[in-house]
Amino acid sequence: MIKESEIEVFILAGGKSRRMGSDKGLVNFKGEPMISHILRVLEKLNMPTSIISSNNEYMKFGKPVYQDLIPDKGPLGGLYTALEFSSSPMLILLACDMPSINSESLKRLIVLATSGKMVVSTDGKNISPLFACYPQSFKKAVKEAILKDELKMLDFVLKQSYTLLDLTVGGNTLVLQNLNTKKELLAAENIENDSD
Repeated sequence: MIKESEIEVFILAGGKSRRMGSDKGLVNFKGEPMISHILRVLEKLNMPTSIISSNNEYMKFGKPVYQDLIPDKGPLGGLYTALEFSSSPMLILLACDMPSINSESLKRLIVLATSGKMVVSTDGKNISPLFACYPQSFKKAVKEAILKDELKMLDFVLKQSYTLLDLTVGGNTLVLQNLNTKKELLAAENIENDSD
């Protein structure tokens, strides 16, 4: 088992956001940038956190911001950049458009972290590689996949050794909801307001 102190977090915020129309992590959700909801949870857990983005606006959150070392390679390129800049044996990779991330689910992810194995989460239907733990030992495999232009994150994960975190246990599947459009954003805000 990996100690919590040996894990750092990287938030991917470098997407093109074509469907949202503007940078997703900076879009307002319940009155503040979407990424702020995630940062607050990570601060409570006292986890070292960095952001991967080419948008300098993210610097205002007071976290290290790194640009992709190999541009335009999607989330897999972001994972490679995170592995290069991480000084820890294990990292957690999160997407900036998942504002329902909570500390309970992150703690469950950390408990499953083991050296040499990635941990990915599922809502019972789909596997999410962007609420996941990745060991440093996968850096070479990630780079090789990028150089071959095999960029589908899920395809990469399924070829590796991984553990599955089932978020249906405890009914925490909302954690994996990612908001890609303004319509999804509004719907999620209404659901959250109803449950407050």
